[in-house]
Amino acid sequence: MRGTLTGRTMLVTGGSRGIGRGMAEALAEAGATVVLTARTEDGARMTAAEIGSGAVGVAYDASAGRAATEDFAEAVWRETGGVDALFNNAGTVVMKSALDTVESDWSEMIAANLSGVFWSCQSFGRRMLERGSGKIVNISSDIGIRGEAGWSAYSATKGGVVALTKSLAWEWAPTVTVNTIAPGPFDTPANAPAFSIPEVMEMVNARVPLGRVGEPRRDLGPLAVLLGGPGSDFMTGAVFRVDGGICRS
Repeated sequence: MRGTLTGRTMLVTGGSRGIGRGMAEALAEAGATVVLTARTEDGARMTAAEIGSGAVGVAYDASAGRAATEDFAEAVWRETGGVDALFNNAGTVVMKSALDTVESDWSEMIAANLSGVFWSCQSFGRRMLERGSGKIVNISSDIGIRGEAGWSAYSATKGGVVALTKSLAWEWAPTVTVNTIAPGPFDTPANAPAFSIPEVMEMVNARVPLGRVGEPRRDLGPLAVLLGGPGSDFMTGAVFRVDGGICRS
C-alpha cells in the first residue's frame, strides 16, 4: 500500500485511538497527509507525533453542533488546501437496555453518532462539491445492521449512519462518493474492559465465524486505504461489513 495515497490529504475524526487510529496509521503509511482529531488537543497531537509521516493532530468535538463543525471544516480546508477523503469515525457508546436508557443517554449518542456525522458530511461535502471531487467514509457498526439486545439507542444511531450514507451517495454522485464501514467486535480501548474478562472473550469469539475479534490496523487499515484512494472510484453508497462474519446473511 505504500505510496498509493501520496499527495492526498485525509481527515480522520476520532483518530487518536482504536479504529480511528488504525485507519490513520494505514493512511499515513500509504503516503497520505493525515489530519486526525480527538476531543483534546494534547491527545490528538500525541497520537499524530507517534504516527509521524507528517500527521497533524487537532482538537474537535463531533457533538458540538452545526456551527462548530462548519468552523472546524473551514479551518481544516484553509490550512490543508482541501481534504481529499473524510473518515467520520468519532462517536460515543452507551450500552443500556431500551427501558434503562434515559434522555441524556439518547441525546448524547444522537449528537455524536448521527448529528455529528451529518454536519461533518454537510460541511466537508459542500466544499468537495464546489471543488469537484472528494470521498467520504462514514463509520457505522455491525450493530447498526443486525441489532443487539442492550444496544437499542446505539444501534439506532449507527443504522441512521447507513441510511444517511446511501442518501448522500445518490445526492452527491458523481462528484463525491459516500460509503460506510460497519465494523464488528474489535480490539479497542472502548472494548478492553469487557474483553479482558475471559468468559466474555470466549463468548464473543464463539459468535464470530472467523473465531476472533478484529485488529484495527490489520483488519481495517487496507480497506481505509482502498476507500480513500482511486481504487474506490466506482464505489458509492456501499456498506462494507468488517465483522468476521457476525452479520450472517
